[in-house]
Amino acid sequence: MLAMYDEKEILREYIESEKYEAAKEADTKTAIQFLKEGLSVEQIARCIPALPIDEIRKLQEDLLQTV
Repeated sequence: MLAMYDEKEILREYIESEKYEAAKEADTKTAIQFLKEGLSVEQIARCIPALPIDEIRKLQEDLLQTV
């Protein structure tokens, strides 16, 4: 019985982790699109509060290097 609980808990944690990663990826893609549209880092941080401002700045730097 304990092993079954552990397996269910592991699966539940895995699913939550996957949801978190998918949401983070979506936020990152949205932030990149906003940067391409000309929004400031601060504006994006207000629109996507789950994405740390440092990560948005990093995305901006990466985007500027590819241009």
